Amino acid sequence: MLEVFHRLGTTGEGVERFGMVALDVPPQADLLKIRELLEHGETKEWWHWEEGCVTAAWEATARP
Repeated sequence: MLEVFHRLGTTGEGVERFGMVALDVPPQADLLKIRELLEHGETKEWWHWEEGCVTAAWEATARP
């Protein structure tokens, strides 16, 4: 799963034992596609995600 996010410009690591992943999303990454993928996965109940330390550019990708 991480490979898909890495192709969009993120870095991160997974803790398989706990089924957790932490992603680092730099400003130059494809923010819109990353958000779309996160939301799609949540809709399909593949995962739940949370945000932390977000930028205005990331917030601008949120749907109204």
